[in-house]
Amino acid sequence: MKFFLKTSTILLCFLLFLSTDALAQKKSRKMIKADQAFSAEQYNKAAELYKKVYQKAKSRALKSEIIYKQAECYRLSGNIKRAESYYKRAIKAKYPDVIVYLKYADILRMNEKYSEAKEQYQKYIQLNPADVAGEMGLKSCDYALNWMDNPTRYKVELMPLINSRFSDFSPSFGNGEYSEVYFTSSRSGGFSNKIDDRTGETFTDIYSTKLNKKGKWSVPVMLEEPINSAGNEGSVVLNKRGTTMYFTKCDVQKKKSLGCNIYVSKRKGKVWGPPTILQIKVDSNTTLGHPTISEDETTLIFSSDLKGGYGGKDLWIVRQQNRGKWSEPVNLGPAINTSNDEMFPFLHSDGTLYFASSGHIGMGGLDIFKSNLDENDMYSSITNLKSPVNSAGNDFGMVIESSGERGYLTSDRKGGKGGDDIYQFELPPIVLSLKGVVTDSKTGGILTNANVVLSSTKGTVVETKTDNTGSYSFKLDPLLSYEILVSKDGYLNKKLTETTVGIDENKVFVVDFVIDPVKKEIILPKIEYDFAKWDLRAKSIADLDMLAEALKDNPNVVIELKSHTDFIGNDRSNQRLSQKRADACVEYLVSVGIDPGQLVAVGVGEKEPYVIETKDGRFKEGDVLTESYIRKIKFKKNKNKAHQYNRRTSFKVLREDYVPKTDEK
Repeated sequence: MKFFLKTSTILLCFLLFLSTDALAQKKSRKMIKADQAFSAEQYNKAAELYKKVYQKAKSRALKSEIIYKQAECYRLSGNIKRAESYYKRAIKAKYPDVIVYLKYADILRMNEKYSEAKEQYQKYIQLNPADVAGEMGLKSCDYALNWMDNPTRYKVELMPLINSRFSDFSPSFGNGEYSEVYFTSSRSGGFSNKIDDRTGETFTDIYSTKLNKKGKWSVPVMLEEPINSAGNEGSVVLNKRGTTMYFTKCDVQKKKSLGCNIYVSKRKGKVWGPPTILQIKVDSNTTLGHPTISEDETTLIFSSDLKGGYGGKDLWIVRQQNRGKWSEPVNLGPAINTSNDEMFPFLHSDGTLYFASSGHIGMGGLDIFKSNLDENDMYSSITNLKSPVNSAGNDFGMVIESSGERGYLTSDRKGGKGGDDIYQFELPPIVLSLKGVVTDSKTGGILTNANVVLSSTKGTVVETKTDNTGSYSFKLDPLLSYEILVSKDGYLNKKLTETTVGIDENKVFVVDFVIDPVKKEIILPKIEYDFAKWDLRAKSIADLDMLAEALKDNPNVVIELKSHTDFIGNDRSNQRLSQKRADACVEYLVSVGIDPGQLVAVGVGEKEPYVIETKDGRFKEGDVLTESYIRKIKFKKNKNKAHQYNRRTSFKVLREDYVPKTDEK
């Protein structure tokens, strides 16, 4: 990111230079000239001048200072790899200011060397624990690694036909159909072939490209005068009709920057009119740029180093008043702005603000963030768009279509054509589906040709049959709740629910059904009782709740609840006890809404001892837990277990022709 670099940080760095021991010596004319170029933001020129000064420098202190200044030049001109090398050299040369460790860590993070960056952040924290920048850097590394391992659903692709080996950045929609894009470029063949001493590339111009009927972008065309000039033009935004253009313009005279401002141009037919300065009340020496306009053209947000900000470049907002005049600029506040830079804002049609920042926790360099308006129409919180929208490099200049999550952004990440490049991105729709297998609860076998009905809170109803593997599947929509009902002749209906509300990633919901066959006794082993008692345990209530759901789904079914006891006690008391146990189950089911006509309670006392179904310790499959069998058991623990087996409730379906009674009014 080489255009519209921060000036507030430059001033801070320059003051740091003044504090070094080397400046106690008499500076050479070349050193003074190099410092002057640096303070004028001519980083490319300053780097070359420092190189010449270094060749004749003898003092170790002066050499370490020059190396650090060269690193700063390379960082601020976008040469991140070379900056890394020079910060490392500055540390080896014992540059005295501990800020070098923070800058080195930042550059390592931008080069995706997170482990090495963490080491340097930790050194900086030890040397300067009062500065929170070190802790933020450490957190940023951890977050970045996590985001890379767990990327969002965004798909980001390079646009090779638009990009060059030079810097291409800040795309903007040219019309409401999104078939035309304007962007900024320092490619050869521009309005001027002169080199910008700041970046080492030619001055930037505004270009446009159009989408043809085959869905391909045309070869970019440079806008003619009066839009482009011998200086830097860029960071353009157009109104929805494509008739008004707001853009950044930085005038230059004899290679000297005269500052940047926001200009406006009106189009008549295919010709853009002379640009005029946007009339915002600011100091004459203030730098403005990166405008974005609301859809109704009454609100404009821009980036500037206006007084009263939080440091570096901040985002400011102005609104149109009477007779087309703009209000006083208002800072967007500490939720958005930091002591570093906030730039390249974009106002979406729904009011969402997208912007780039190097001051919030991020992956490296500039990261893209978004902020939604709160109930007070304020931007009070931000969200990092994570990987793959953001990378270790500089990511900025995002624009998004109003109808969906598709648009363009700028990045100098690895894999581009050179410098800053324009990427196309899209957030594909969430793919949600439901699948499962239906099986018999008694045998465990799969059930083919079972009917599965899916109904949603939207009112849609679809159904299918299980295939020869007992499987079914459906496609689901986001933000809906669903009810799945399974039915099959000879089996009890079963119903389950699922929801896609709150799901923001692709997901396959797996919901298997185990349904109960009718006219066969089904043992509920968890409905057990204490000795000589009929009170329902908590686990028994949970199982009865499941039974209640099944009965609600099958209102024509009548079931028999048969309760049993152990052989302790006489036959008469056991008969009464078992009946009380059966009645307790019925009473509970009625209390949760089951029609009493569907329930038949039978107590059989100790007459039907339990038959072991599967091996359980000393109990083998087929063992009948009669009184004589249990008396032969030696260990008390096993005897108690046998008694507990017998103290149970089972149920079976008696018939399926019950007609529910209607309430009489």
